[in-house]
Amino acid sequence: MDQSFVGRQPIYRQGVEVFGYELRSRNDELNRTASAKDSATATALLNEFVDVGLEQVAGGQPGFVDVTRDFILSQHCSNLPKNGVVLQVAANAPADDSLLTELRRLSGHGYSIALKDYVYREEIRPLTGLAGIVKINIRGLDRSAIAEQVNALRQFDVKLLAEQVETHEDYQYCKDLGFDYFEGYFFCKPQVTDDLRLPANRLSTMHLLSKLQDASILLDELERAVGQDLAMSYRILRYLNSPLNSLPRRVDSIRHAIALVGTDLIRQWASVIWLESIEDKPRELMVMAMVRAHMCQQLGAAMSSKNVDQFFTVGLLSLLDALLDRPMGKILEHLPLIEPIKGVLVERKGPMGAALKCIEAYERCDWNNTSCLNLDEKKIREAYLNAVAWSRTVIQELVN
Repeated sequence: MDQSFVGRQPIYRQGVEVFGYELRSRNDELNRTASAKDSATATALLNEFVDVGLEQVAGGQPGFVDVTRDFILSQHCSNLPKNGVVLQVAANAPADDSLLTELRRLSGHGYSIALKDYVYREEIRPLTGLAGIVKINIRGLDRSAIAEQVNALRQFDVKLLAEQVETHEDYQYCKDLGFDYFEGYFFCKPQVTDDLRLPANRLSTMHLLSKLQDASILLDELERAVGQDLAMSYRILRYLNSPLNSLPRRVDSIRHAIALVGTDLIRQWASVIWLESIEDKPRELMVMAMVRAHMCQQLGAAMSSKNVDQFFTVGLLSLLDALLDRPMGKILEHLPLIEPIKGVLVERKGPMGAALKCIEAYERCDWNNTSCLNLDEKKIREAYLNAVAWSRTVIQELVN
């Protein structure tokens, strides 16, 4: 398999809890196995997809993967872990007896089948009867057309997934209609209210968060900032003392922790924990901010930038508008951040802005715009995979 881009798009249950990820790649690696010249090549392609797609990107959550007719009929689906994948079949593809028979066999063996690009027609009734999930792309459909599709599907025992949900209003409408799952980037957009003032508790948290982003912060200041939050201090010390780190002796104070791992890591860990403390927001928003931060930092390092800490800050704070439901410009009026960082967060200026735009394109699997100055595509891909792995580790050890 060549080193092409592979990304994910979250799929939510009601309540905006992640149910799984749709896995997307630029070169459609998985379905290339159907045309592989020999079984060894097909096996290698499948194994690498499982390792990169399901293990590294989906991270134990169900991975929704597109499977073509050729892939299904070649019986490669049986080599995928049935508890790790949801097989996405195009609902508009011809559903002849051969395809229906193989899908029926897979369903009988415990594989979940989703129909995508679904528009109800009587001739696809047999295919619909085999599905566990039906995906309706709501983009371009008016509200009545969406309701008609839902009503037509009530006769089937299927879960409904709304795709391309880009606004909070669309999410609420689909939720009220009875959709079970939702896919789209509505959760990344602020629900701006008439009151643009930040609540006092969040304003103080944001001031503390921005203070942590100051690379020149003194050791004593960092110790005080972190130490005043007992829960945060406990999480950091618990992580450092976990068997995962195998330290020769116990770390018993924040000063000791700073001396051991340095100010940069402590600042990053504390920032992530404070970010997680923002209430009434889906955890995936925090996960995305963490992925952005680490990926942005790595892209900065690949550019040989001298201020990679600022790259981390830009990535971490780039979703503040969605986290706080306020316009980014209004939020930044209250934060003592340096002007270059403010310029990037609002206008995506300079090298940091180029890195952030690259990351945002990668998130949406917009491969045509996934580029960052003159960086090699392999470095961008590795930065993404490393960032996903880093965020998973931090969440497991620091946040949970």
